[in-house]
Amino acid sequence: MSSVSLDNEKIRALVFTSLGHYLNDTFLILISILIVYYLLAGISVIFLAAMSAIYGIISGLLSTPVGSVADRRGNYAKLMLLGFILIGVANISFALSFLSYNIYLIAIGSILLGSGAAFYHPLGGSILQLKYGGQNAPKALGINGSLGSLGRAIAPSLLVFIIAFLGEVVGLTVIAVFVFVLAGIIYAGLRHLSINPRVGEQTKANTPLKPYLYLLLPIGIMVFVRSMFITGVMMYIPTFMTSLYRSKTVMGVVLTVTYAMAIIGQPYFGRLTSRIGGRNVLIITTVGAAISFVIFLLIRNFYAQVALFAVYSFFAFTGFPNLLGYVGQLVDRGALTRANGVIWGLGNTVGGAIGVLIGGSLIAFIGLNEVMWVFAVFAAASVVLLALLPRRKAK
Repeated sequence: MSSVSLDNEKIRALVFTSLGHYLNDTFLILISILIVYYLLAGISVIFLAAMSAIYGIISGLLSTPVGSVADRRGNYAKLMLLGFILIGVANISFALSFLSYNIYLIAIGSILLGSGAAFYHPLGGSILQLKYGGQNAPKALGINGSLGSLGRAIAPSLLVFIIAFLGEVVGLTVIAVFVFVLAGIIYAGLRHLSINPRVGEQTKANTPLKPYLYLLLPIGIMVFVRSMFITGVMMYIPTFMTSLYRSKTVMGVVLTVTYAMAIIGQPYFGRLTSRIGGRNVLIITTVGAAISFVIFLLIRNFYAQVALFAVYSFFAFTGFPNLLGYVGQLVDRGALTRANGVIWGLGNTVGGAIGVLIGGSLIAFIGLNEVMWVFAVFAAASVVLLALLPRRKAK
């Protein structure tokens, strides 16, 4: 294959996986938005909290099996399409639930949404890792991750506007159609990419994951605790700031700052991962997020807190290019998608869901301010666990 066609394939991979990241991350906060409507209809807050946790846990647990299928068959585009279809069907289930506020349809929607969300990150990451190579992939992952952050930034206003303008049932149905159409475009863009399914004379299926577990296990433990800290903070920070300053507009300011810094931070740390290695960047971002968050908690000035939370967000929301870039620097391509699933799914996603559950269960007993300090303890623990990170690739 000529270098020109290879470059064209790299560009196409980056463009359409980035579009996929944008689409996927648009729906990461869908349940959080719908909870507001369900609460107004009298649906139990305990049930809704359980559905939110189930979404995260299912998404995390399914990531590794999805990666296993991709490593074995190499059908990245079809699997990604399946994930988006599940997200679209989840929207339809949520839409139908508003006809009678049926909790079974809410549960089905949550399960489908969590299942669909399991596909993109290990698949999109692997496509870019395989096309760009271990050294250059983090740069592409950073650009890609920035588009995902853009999706999260636009999603609250976009989804709320559509639902408010068209109503819950019609609005969510229209959103589902949008998902199906955009998923078809992404599939068409990725389906003909030539991603080599062979490693030397071996197929992907012949490359076991077990020899890499001694590398992945310490990373996964550290990422699990780190995600308990970061995801837990993000779930409750709007409520925390609102309670401090008695203003609901504060919530919008904090979320805007968070997503804006993630759009900037992901490409920067993706390039840095390529230059100085994933381990070093993971240390920098984890320590930076922990220190800035503790200082944030110690200050009671609105502008200073917003500035510090911007610094925190700059370091914290770098997982996609940094974590998957790090994995690509340690694991051979034949086990890459499964390894991505382990670190992103079990470590990052399930860890985040557990952090949210712990925070939610403690708020009623010790209060929101004290829960934030619990997350600071998780942050300190994640810094200590950095000592476990492997320094070099497996032999």
